[in-house]
Amino acid sequence: MSSSSSDRLRQPEPGDFLDIFTLRSELHKGAMATLFLAEDLLTKERVVLKIPCGDILNQPILLYHYQNEERISRLLDHPGIIRFIHRQRSRQYIIMEHVAGQDLRSRVGKDRMLDLNTALNLMEQLCSSVAYLHEHSIVHLDLKPENILLPKDSGIKVIDFGLANCRLFQDLLALDIKNPQGTPWYISPEQLLGERTDPRCDIYAMGMLFYEMLTGKLPWPRSSKVAVARRRLRHDPVPPRYHNKKIPPRIQSIILRAIARHAEDRYSCVEDLLHDLRHWRQLPLAEGAGADRRPPLWRRLFPGRAVKPGRGQRKKTTALRGNPQIVGALIDSPESDYMLAEVKKQALIRSSDVTLVHVIEEESDSHVRRYGITVEGEKLMARLEQAVQTLRRCSIDPSIRLIRGDAVDVLGSLCSDMEAELLVLGKSRKKEGILRSASVRRRLEKNNPCPLTIAEEGLFLPVADLAHMQPEELSADQVLDCDIFLVDLWFDHLHFHTSFIYQKLLHPDQDPDLSEKHCKFGQFLAALETSGRWKEVISMLGPIHMRFHQVAARMAELCSHDHARLQDLYIRESLPLSCRLKEELGRVSLFLRDHLDKVPPVVPFLADTACPVTRLEPTCYGPLLGAFNLDQDLYTLIRKRNKSSLEGGKRRTDECD
Repeated sequence: MSSSSSDRLRQPEPGDFLDIFTLRSELHKGAMATLFLAEDLLTKERVVLKIPCGDILNQPILLYHYQNEERISRLLDHPGIIRFIHRQRSRQYIIMEHVAGQDLRSRVGKDRMLDLNTALNLMEQLCSSVAYLHEHSIVHLDLKPENILLPKDSGIKVIDFGLANCRLFQDLLALDIKNPQGTPWYISPEQLLGERTDPRCDIYAMGMLFYEMLTGKLPWPRSSKVAVARRRLRHDPVPPRYHNKKIPPRIQSIILRAIARHAEDRYSCVEDLLHDLRHWRQLPLAEGAGADRRPPLWRRLFPGRAVKPGRGQRKKTTALRGNPQIVGALIDSPESDYMLAEVKKQALIRSSDVTLVHVIEEESDSHVRRYGITVEGEKLMARLEQAVQTLRRCSIDPSIRLIRGDAVDVLGSLCSDMEAELLVLGKSRKKEGILRSASVRRRLEKNNPCPLTIAEEGLFLPVADLAHMQPEELSADQVLDCDIFLVDLWFDHLHFHTSFIYQKLLHPDQDPDLSEKHCKFGQFLAALETSGRWKEVISMLGPIHMRFHQVAARMAELCSHDHARLQDLYIRESLPLSCRLKEELGRVSLFLRDHLDKVPPVVPFLADTACPVTRLEPTCYGPLLGAFNLDQDLYTLIRKRNKSSLEGGKRRTDECD
C-alpha cells in the first residue's frame, strides 16, 4: 500500500499491501480497531494486524488505547501472553502472532459452563500469565473471556493490553480520560472509581471469570449503565452455588474471596490464589461456604461498608525516569513540521522526554457535525503518526495527549504539572486563527510556568548551506544545528543500509540500486567535495562511506538464498562500520567547534562512546528497530533454509557454492 496522505487516511482492505505485509482477510471489526489476517512477505509467517479506528476527536480513547498497547507490548515475553511483533511501520497498527482457535467466550456464558477440572486447568494457566504481568509491574485491567484465547495446540493466550497500567510509563489514561475504563461487569469496585494501579483489580476479574466458567452466569447484571455497575460498591455478590449447586463449597470460598467487595479482603497476590486452586481439597471449610441462596432481604436493604475512592494525592504527570521534559503543541497543519524539528533538536540537546499535545477546543469545534469531526480526527491521526515516526527516527519516543479545554489553560497546567523545561508552540490549525494564535502566544509568554519557544522555519540548513561556507564562519547556534544534522545523518544511513538489504531479500530478481541518488550520506559528501572547503571532514567520513558501498556491493553479488553469508557480512562488517561512522561524526562535531570562543556542549548522542547497534532489542525505535528486525529475519530465514535442507535429505541443486 502506498504511504501517501490519502492512503494513510483510507482504511485498508483485504488484498492491500501494508509495508512488508499482505492483508489476506478481515478477522474482526470492532469499535476500537479492525483485525486482519496478514502474511509477512519475507518470512511467510501468518500474523494478525490490529489497525485502530481514526475517529480520535470524537473518541480520544482510540488513540490512548493504541498508544498504551503499543508501548506495553514491547515489554512482554511469556508463552501465556500473545506474542507481539515489532517492525518499522508507515502507519499505526499492532502486529501479533496468529493463533488458531477460539476465545473463552465461545465456551462460557449464557448458561454455557465448564466442568470443574477444565476450569481449574484454565485458571492455573491464567494465574501463570497474570503473575508474570504483575512481576513486571503491569496490571491488565480488562480480563474477560473475549481477551483469553484457547489455541488448538498450546495453552491459553492473554490478549489486549490497551487499558493496561504499567508503572514504567505515565498512566495517560488515568490523567486524560475521566470515565472508568474496562468491561463493566468484570471490573472491580475500586476500578469503577478510577483505581488503575492495584494488582488486586486483576484478581477480582479472575474470580469473575472462574465464577462464569462454573455457572455460565455472573453475579451482576450484564449492563453498561454506571448506576447498575455501581451496585457492587455496596452489595455482596450472589454466591455461585445459587446457580450451580454442584460447585464444591471450598471452590465457592475461593471465588468469593477473589471477588470480595473490598480489595483488602481478597487474595493479596496471584500466587496465593494459585496455591488455593491447586490445593482446594485441603482448605479448611469456612463458615457459610456452602451457601446457595441470594443474600437475605435485610442484607440487601442494609448493605455493608461501601467501597470508596482512595485518598491518594492528585496524580502528577512528572515522568518516572526523572528526565527533563519538553512539551510540543502539535497542530494539524504543515507548519507543525517546524515545531517538530525544534522539539527534536531540543530533545537531542537536553536528552529530554517529549510530550506532544493536541488541545481539543470544545467551543470552536461544537458547530462541526459529528461526521466532519470524524474526518478531521482521521486526518489528525495520520498527522500524529507522522510526528511519532519523525521523532522515533532518532530514537525519541514521544507521548501523545489529546486534552479538551482552553489552549492556554491546558498547556499552562500541563507544563506546571510536568515541571517542563520548555514549551514549543506551533501555529493554529484553523485558517481564521492567526490573530487568535497570536493572542494565545502572548498569553502563554506572559503566564506560562516554563520558557516558551515559537517554532519557525530554519534559516540555516546544513545539508544545503555548509558547502557554501568556511568552517570558521559557523556560529555556535549553527554548530548545534550541524550536530542535529549529523545525528540525522547517522540514523538515516543506518536506515538506508538496512532498507537496501531488505530490498535484496524481498526482490531477489531485481538488481539493487547502489547509486548515490538514494544515499544522503553520499550526496552530502559530494556537495562538500565540490566546494573544496571541507577537506578535513571529507577525510574523516569519505573512507567509511566508500567502505559501506564496498560491503553493499559484496552483498549484492551474493545469490538470493545465501542468507548465512549475508548475515555474516551484516554482523561482521556492516554494523561495525555504523559504529565507526558514529565515532567519526563525533570527531566532525568537535572539529566544527575549534574556532569558537564560547563552545556549546556536544549533543550527547555524538559524545557518547557507546554505539546503539551493539545493544539492539525490541524496545528500540526507528532505524535501530529496523536493524534489530533484519538480524532476527536473517536468523529466521537461515533456520528455515537449514530445516528445508535436512528434510530434503540432500543438497539442493540451486545451492550456492
